[in-house]
Amino acid sequence: MALPFILGAYASHPAPELEADYYRLLADQPWVSGVEIPYPGQLATQGEVLASHLAAHWDFNTITAIPGTMQNVWKNENFGLASPDEAGRGAALDFTRALRDDLAALCERVGRQLVARVQLHSAPTRLAQADAFKRSLAEVATWDWCGATLVIEHCDKYVPEQNPEKGFLPLESEIDVVSEAGIGIHLNWGRSAVEGRSADTAYEHVLEAGKRGVLDGIIFSGAGPEETQYGYSWIDGHLPAHTDEPTSLMDEVEIARCAQGAIAGGAKYLGAKVCVPKDASLEQRLAMLANIYRACGLGEIAPQPGRALAFCERGGDARREAHT
Repeated sequence: MALPFILGAYASHPAPELEADYYRLLADQPWVSGVEIPYPGQLATQGEVLASHLAAHWDFNTITAIPGTMQNVWKNENFGLASPDEAGRGAALDFTRALRDDLAALCERVGRQLVARVQLHSAPTRLAQADAFKRSLAEVATWDWCGATLVIEHCDKYVPEQNPEKGFLPLESEIDVVSEAGIGIHLNWGRSAVEGRSADTAYEHVLEAGKRGVLDGIIFSGAGPEETQYGYSWIDGHLPAHTDEPTSLMDEVEIARCAQGAIAGGAKYLGAKVCVPKDASLEQRLAMLANIYRACGLGEIAPQPGRALAFCERGGDARREAHT
């Protein structure tokens, strides 16, 4: 049975008036198992729209806490589930509780389990401590997550000699914590590459998490050493694959070796999340995601019935998404 393949579609959103068409197009693709839902701090106002976007047959949606986590970290340097500051850790627990409550409300709205994974993070930047993170996870693991499984998404660790994008705990510390907590690690290719300034770091992280028996999944999101339309060098900006963005280190060879390594390491799902040029059509947005799916070697994509699709006036703004 093929592994589920998820899309971080929010990074490649078209103009608002075309979002419904975009999600219908994605829902038509038999290789798409679900989408990654961003959590900025609430779902209440967007719940109805979000629910309408989630195809009934998508059985592997995920939700990521990184947008709201970073918004809070920028306001309060002590905010995070791994914070040694008890007030900052308490604020992060409150945020995580709000995520749980909003997820429950969304599931109730649509009358079914919507999310297979909830991605949490080892913030804050520079200050994160494994013991604090362990205490937080021990608490949140006891909550009712509406059938979803908790995973920790590894972001770039804090490296003193370089400017961090996230600057959270090292993967080795996160692996130790999740091993004790009985949950898994979710990798983002680009965030690992940003950490080590190399495609090799992403592969090393896949192998390490797999060897330790905690690799749950990986999502392919690019990164590179040059300034592009998606932002400055080494931005966590969800660059497309090398095929669509020549400065991206995430080429077909790197995707293939990491996908194969992840599958061998026990990963339960793969995925793709990229920003796109602002004038890309809906079909072009889909094609950039499909390129990554093909490179993973999960199977061929059967041609779908063609239909006319409008071009977008603007696209998913990479600068807006760069830190989430």
